[in-house]
Amino acid sequence: METGKNISTIFNIPSIALEEITSLYEQMKLLLPSGVNCFFTRSTYKDVYAFFEEASRHYDSDLKNPYWSFSHEILKFILRKFITEHFRSDQKIRVFDAGAGTGNWSQYVLSLNEGIDGILFDMNPNMLKFAYSKIAQLHLNPAKIVEGNLEVASDFPRERSNLILCMHNVIGLGRNTDLMLHNLFSYLENGGLAFIMAANKYHAFNFTRQFGGGIETSRVLNDGTVKFKPDMPEMFCYTPREFSNILFSAGFREVTVLGFPVTVYPSPNDAKLLRTDTFDQRLKDSRVRGELLELEKRLCLYPELAYKGGSSLIAICKKVRQGE
Repeated sequence: METGKNISTIFNIPSIALEEITSLYEQMKLLLPSGVNCFFTRSTYKDVYAFFEEASRHYDSDLKNPYWSFSHEILKFILRKFITEHFRSDQKIRVFDAGAGTGNWSQYVLSLNEGIDGILFDMNPNMLKFAYSKIAQLHLNPAKIVEGNLEVASDFPRERSNLILCMHNVIGLGRNTDLMLHNLFSYLENGGLAFIMAANKYHAFNFTRQFGGGIETSRVLNDGTVKFKPDMPEMFCYTPREFSNILFSAGFREVTVLGFPVTVYPSPNDAKLLRTDTFDQRLKDSRVRGELLELEKRLCLYPELAYKGGSSLIAICKKVRQGE
């Protein structure tokens, strides 16, 4: 590949994106009427809690899976890039990990700079025990552990943060997304930066159509939720535009929605909890994997390609200072 040329020019990204999104939209519109009378019951927080109570014992198994470890490398690249560009090198950073789980993303961000401390926030105490033990053993920067629900503003710490992480399925598994986003926006300091992730509706549509059956595709189209496997609670999913709109409604500004990965796609095997392997042979070849990773680091920065994200959408958004 000629490195001197703009990658958007080489791949004609705007044209490809428009064509593929138009095709997806038409396919979704054709299937929508067939499920108009479907009714889907919603999981409760009790269901979500029970799922993660069991999952907490094996939650980090995805780090051994070639597809997910590849996706994590892309996500680390995105986090590092936008954090270092947003904050001054001498600026004090306090990260609030909203739905911290076992602390993998707090662990990564805390390791970036000695001037970063953190708060790990989750409704599941077992997850937080894993997280605290992990960070303590690695002798990373200070981190507080807080148990609470993102829908309850009084559960938030009194001391606000200027960097928020809300990773993977936290927003999708919340029962009131608008309230959660409003609380996160209110908690973020003026001038702060937030990384908020959600399930990609286009990916959910493609995945359920290939592997989930008609009822699951209907769930995506009629209920706006997705189950990637039968034993998990449903998650809210969004197109990049829908996701951007709800973030703007919550008060965030300068919202950039990206998708990843865009060159590889997960299989049903990758959706399992104990997912130690993948069917994608390219990710098992270190040379090919390295080449794909370098390509991903360029392609994932194009918002036009967010719709292709096979893992998730990630929004980088700011709380603009008053008067700006």
